[in-house]
Amino acid sequence: MNAIAGDVTALAREKHPAAQATIRRWEELKSSNQRPEHEESWDEIARLIRPQRGGHSLSDPSGRRHEKPLSSEPIMAASSFAAGLYAGLTNPANRWGGLETPDEDLNKWKPMAEWNDIATRRVIASFTPALSSFYPATFQGYADIAAFGNMFGYDELDQGKRRFIDVTLSLAEVVWEVDAWGRVWGWIRKFRLVPGQALKLFKDRGPLPDKIREAAETNATEKFTFYQHVLINEDWQPGRIGPRGKAYVSRYVCEEGECLISERGYDDMPGYVARWDVDSGHTIGTGPGFIALASARVNHEMEASALRARQFASDPTLLAPGREDWQLNGQVRPGYVVYGGLNMRGDQMLRPLQTGAWSGLTDQDKLAKVEEIKNAFHYALMTVQGRTGMTSEETLIMEEARMRNWAPHSDRIMEEYAARKFERRFRLLWKVGQIPPPPAEAQGLPLQVRYQSAAAMAMKAREGLAVRQFLADLAPLAQAKPRVMDRLDEDALVEVLHEASPSLPAKLLRGRDEADKIAAERAQQAQMAQAMAMAREGAGALKDVAGAAAAVQPQGMAEGAPQ
Repeated sequence: MNAIAGDVTALAREKHPAAQATIRRWEELKSSNQRPEHEESWDEIARLIRPQRGGHSLSDPSGRRHEKPLSSEPIMAASSFAAGLYAGLTNPANRWGGLETPDEDLNKWKPMAEWNDIATRRVIASFTPALSSFYPATFQGYADIAAFGNMFGYDELDQGKRRFIDVTLSLAEVVWEVDAWGRVWGWIRKFRLVPGQALKLFKDRGPLPDKIREAAETNATEKFTFYQHVLINEDWQPGRIGPRGKAYVSRYVCEEGECLISERGYDDMPGYVARWDVDSGHTIGTGPGFIALASARVNHEMEASALRARQFASDPTLLAPGREDWQLNGQVRPGYVVYGGLNMRGDQMLRPLQTGAWSGLTDQDKLAKVEEIKNAFHYALMTVQGRTGMTSEETLIMEEARMRNWAPHSDRIMEEYAARKFERRFRLLWKVGQIPPPPAEAQGLPLQVRYQSAAAMAMKAREGLAVRQFLADLAPLAQAKPRVMDRLDEDALVEVLHEASPSLPAKLLRGRDEADKIAAERAQQAQMAQAMAMAREGAGALKDVAGAAAAVQPQGMAEGAPQ
């Protein structure tokens, strides 16, 4: 913690205490917290369910041997589950996040609601492919959650390219630690680079050891090990310039010479560890892949046994008396003549080996294991493949079922990943002036992330359908009993229907006060129009009376005049 980013001498010195502490802490976290046991399971899950990942127990994951599973069913089930998480939690077609204050009435106030809309749109826009790789990285993270029950994401702002860097790191190259409440508060990434890559990455960060710079000049391909360590800044002094003024310290360390390359900082934690299910006292979670692992093992062995049985059936082992009776160097080819296959008496000299062994496996046995794997990944709820003519009501029922199964897990993913990502992105955009200030009435109040997944939106939509059905049920009764409609609060009804469609912008709905003002003006205008109409009717009546009087008066005077 004593090194400063601008102190080149301190950073270039070998055997730096901060570098040694980082390397030592990596080894401690790598070998503690049940990590080795989880890594053993992760490698087997990778072998059967997520082959592109693995090497968790290796010092260099890139050197692992890629496995070739015999069945694609576990892979497809996990992929479908990851796609369902992507569509249900952070779908780019939905406004899956938002901002609000603890004051619900203030949130409904139109100026505040419109500001929330503006801020939300700009944050959501920062996740688009033009500005970030968030969505591809997030899907990769959900695939890790589906298989291993854990994912690790990292982000930062690239000021030069004016883009956000969003990356999902392999669990094989990162370890993390939690505080007393189970919240992630520090992590270390271990990665390997060739000298040319290292020079490019650390060009603006700090000096590299002489050995790496010399290797880069010769275009050597030897890989060197580096660490990135992000941890809470115990010496945080708000307002200070440099790492001491940041809430989190970020160190880049080179294993060669135990050098500290750079030490900078972050105002917010740039790493996210999302876990599917975590037991009390544990820092590492488990996921559907862990549940499906037993069935995936059996399914793999079933496929191997069935393949061996078919191989014996199609290409059996042949028994021969001796090499002199085998004229084709031990090979049998279709359409060829095998000389020596019969003796002079016509006895068959070559016979297939009859082991009498049969696995007894049927297609139903394998399908049963496949169904177990699919159930572990909620496959029935994740896909509508083969289903045609589904109504909106049936779709909503599936979304509700999915949400009930996900509720405890999706909330954790939201709290540990999506909501924190949204909040950090808002802070970064606010810092660079991309979000306007809120209304004066809201200044000073805390903002919080409003998270709404596709499943939650489906629940809201179902509430809207329930309200519409309720009104349809009341209509016949209201014809006989008009007082029934007097029980309804029209303002509450409009607000409930608006909230049931979260994709609708807030500016679409006026506030109650504004609506009351418009209604009062409309009533006043109606009264004025009615008064004017009555005045016109009164004036017309007087004119008719006056006309009638004028027509009658001369006749009366003639009759009443003296002779």
